[in-house]
Amino acid sequence: MTEDNFVLVDGASVVFRYGCLHQEPPFEVEIHCPLAAGLHQDHEEILEQHRAWARGFGILPHGDTYDRYCDTRFDLISAYQYYDLPLEAAVTAAHLMTWFFVFDDVMDISLSPEQDIRSYRKRLCERHLELLGGATASQNDPPVIVAFGDFLQRVHRLCDGDLHPWYGRMAHHLREYVMGTHWESLIGPTTAANSNTALYLQVRHMTVGVAPCLDLMAAAKRIPPEAVITDPFIRRMERLAINYSIWINDLAGLCRDVRQGLGNVIFTLQQDHSLGIADAVRTVARQCDGELDAFLEVERQLPLLLGDAFARNASAYAAYVDVLKRWMRGLVDWSARSARYRRFDVDMALQDKTSIRQASRQYRSGAASK
Repeated sequence: MTEDNFVLVDGASVVFRYGCLHQEPPFEVEIHCPLAAGLHQDHEEILEQHRAWARGFGILPHGDTYDRYCDTRFDLISAYQYYDLPLEAAVTAAHLMTWFFVFDDVMDISLSPEQDIRSYRKRLCERHLELLGGATASQNDPPVIVAFGDFLQRVHRLCDGDLHPWYGRMAHHLREYVMGTHWESLIGPTTAANSNTALYLQVRHMTVGVAPCLDLMAAAKRIPPEAVITDPFIRRMERLAINYSIWINDLAGLCRDVRQGLGNVIFTLQQDHSLGIADAVRTVARQCDGELDAFLEVERQLPLLLGDAFARNASAYAAYVDVLKRWMRGLVDWSARSARYRRFDVDMALQDKTSIRQASRQYRSGAASK
């Protein structure tokens, strides 16, 4: 990390500072996040269990990669978001974040000319979809798939009885994520989908991975699903919360994305409107504030918009709006603490080209021996 790059959270104020853009002098942008913040009292236990889970399933190499994993602090994002929810649910959410970032890194690394890697990625996606369809992992599967199977079993237990619709919706959203991430790995960072904001956001809504996290937290809060799953105004608030997450992710990850040549909404806005990068950053910061303002306005009008339905299910609506707020605020707090967005002197990816090549060879050999 350098002092020229950081995310700083001070109450409702969030400052992004950029010194990584060589064509621009260092500059700052500020957004506002007037949402309640918290930290789980058992956050150290979340840390221990989440690292033990990754070690136990062998989804990360040892050495520098494991150190980067520890520095990324996936335990903190669930500790911030699940601050007064059951420990088991918070730990399960941390496992989901681990899986997201390991899987995403496999898909992000540019190895597209290598057919073995392309085949490996395709088969990884197929196996994840099979597990989401009810299949079970086998000893011949890569560790990331075995770990994913364990995660799904944990969520099954969490979504007992009347909460099962949350599992069904989460599985649907995870299918979207897997397919969207595979598509993103095929089209690469330089195609039209990453140089046009409208196209970028269509892909990004699937690959940002927020929707399944919202489903999981709703189950953890034991929110009755019937009242909120299909409501169009709640769907609109979800869309606003996901947009907000995209803006935060791309603001926090800009220097990383510049260095690694990854897609970012800041780059698409540059293309759309012929902006300098600093002006594009400021545009995204304004959109970020606007998205949250719109979210809070819809929340204020929910009793009027929903009428009798709100009166019948007020506690369920309030609880789910709280899920959306927890997600947005927790993402901001984690972005300021995670070395994934604060370290620019090292590659913070949890998978590298060598480990992916080794995994593809092992997977090919395992498939051949069946």
